[in-house]
Amino acid sequence: MSHEPLHPATRSREGFLGQLFAGKLRWDLVRAFPEQDAEERRQGDAVIAEVEQFLQAHVDPDAIERTGSIPPELREALRSRGYYKLQVERALGGRGLSMLNTFRVIEAVMSVCLPVGYTLAIHSGLGAGAIIEAVQDGPLKDYVRGRVADGVISGWADTEPIGASVRRASTTAVPTEDGTAYVLNGEKVFIGNGSIADLLNVTATLQEDGREQISLFFVETSSPGFHVRAEHGLMGLRGLPIAALSFDSVRVPKERMLAMSQEHWRNTPLLEPLSALGRMYIIVAASMALSKNCLQWSREFLHRRLAQGRRLGDFDEIQRQVSATAAEVFAMEGVARWSLTGVTADTLPLRWFEQVAAKNIASLTCARIADRTMSLLAAEGYETSESKAARGAAPVPLERTLRDARAFRVAGGVDFLVDHKAAREGLFSLYYPSASHAAELESPPAPLPVEENLSPRNRDHLQHTAREVHRLAKRSLDLSRRSPDAGALHARQRTLILMNQLCNELFTMSVTLAHASALASRGQPQADALADIYCTAARYRLEDLWRQADADAEPDFAGVSERWLSGDSLDFLLRDVLIRK
Repeated sequence: MSHEPLHPATRSREGFLGQLFAGKLRWDLVRAFPEQDAEERRQGDAVIAEVEQFLQAHVDPDAIERTGSIPPELREALRSRGYYKLQVERALGGRGLSMLNTFRVIEAVMSVCLPVGYTLAIHSGLGAGAIIEAVQDGPLKDYVRGRVADGVISGWADTEPIGASVRRASTTAVPTEDGTAYVLNGEKVFIGNGSIADLLNVTATLQEDGREQISLFFVETSSPGFHVRAEHGLMGLRGLPIAALSFDSVRVPKERMLAMSQEHWRNTPLLEPLSALGRMYIIVAASMALSKNCLQWSREFLHRRLAQGRRLGDFDEIQRQVSATAAEVFAMEGVARWSLTGVTADTLPLRWFEQVAAKNIASLTCARIADRTMSLLAAEGYETSESKAARGAAPVPLERTLRDARAFRVAGGVDFLVDHKAAREGLFSLYYPSASHAAELESPPAPLPVEENLSPRNRDHLQHTAREVHRLAKRSLDLSRRSPDAGALHARQRTLILMNQLCNELFTMSVTLAHASALASRGQPQADALADIYCTAARYRLEDLWRQADADAEPDFAGVSERWLSGDSLDFLLRDVLIRK
């Protein structure tokens, strides 16, 4: 009998978002919104206070932006203080922080210097220490634990010149004749920590016994044949050590390969949840850090600027703009805390759907906030921090934030591709090969009990969310019935993307209302207004998404792509239509 753990998608169906996919807004699951344990929070607060003091004394974010490099001595100082061992157990010399506290510390670092925070996030979320739980007991686990105890900096080398998440990696691993090692050859690109790592988790196509599978190898960067070909120059995140790597007959001992029962590491139940957790640290923490900075900068700007002889904050539209940012920060905070509070390695798969969803929710919300803040600060927002400092103005690095935030929609999977994958493996996984809950969707949903801790407007938002959840599931059932072949529906990428965007809006509304309700029950009703502002805007977005999903006809995108983006038609478009001389 196989003892292979269940895929996280299977276990996640028991959770709140899994139930939402099935058309049930399980208010009973989310209503008692989790509060961080007091002692656990105290531990996190202590490390945050410590790291903020360290950053103030040792980190110059403007210099890192200007030089495009994190000084080696700063990196070693971070290492010596255990900041690369935030969630590593104390027995290995780590800080022993929970996942939520690790997230909180990374967010605190990112709010001061994003590239420095990224090195911690990549190592903590995707490096050797993060994968310990997925390694079987034995020599490999002993080796990884030993290297983590040594204080290595690590990363994940997966993306290749031909693309990310490929079915067959062009980097290959071939066993040596004596069977004691594997020889790796190939290239990797856009590898976070790639130029500073001591140890890398490297994916390669294993060619052995007449079959192929993508496996994971632990590669020491001191190995002969390993080379850092170049560090990538990016439009933002300047100073992030992200590099192109090459493997020229790199010999890896056989015991340093992570054995897997699946053809691809992404189908391995113990690794897939870790990749979602990695995106929480790398994308969601970064999105929250920059969004909270934008909220603070907006507040400070309103205090120092006047328009028409009046305080800027007295104008209706300005109040709306800043309130929208505050509400979206609150919503992001709720998504992050629901996805991480109380979660351990054992329960991580139960929050897999939520953590996958959090990536797009946070990155797209951060993009809105950064753009809104740019409009609010106007010319001062567009001006560089160096220019502002030179003339004695507050050196708010908003233009840097705008560039940095754009990376979040690309890193960890391009936003629309993440939507498609999440709909395929989350929402529509409940409808193929059959929907066991189909009969439940034929009747309208019963109203939820009245939530006394919410205002009348927010009670209406909650009931509306429940109806929309049922509507979404009913639409998903109808789509699956019209497309008995799952592959045919999956090929309709735009349809799945829209369905997942609807899911994300409804999930965020739900946890935002639950968070506000829980705070009110603890004597803190101030968040109720923020939840109302967020849900009102979300309902407008839902209406627009449904209009797109309900469209009877669309333009001929395939025909335009085939005709106008190739050959003579493109020449005609550029020469005779778009460019007039």
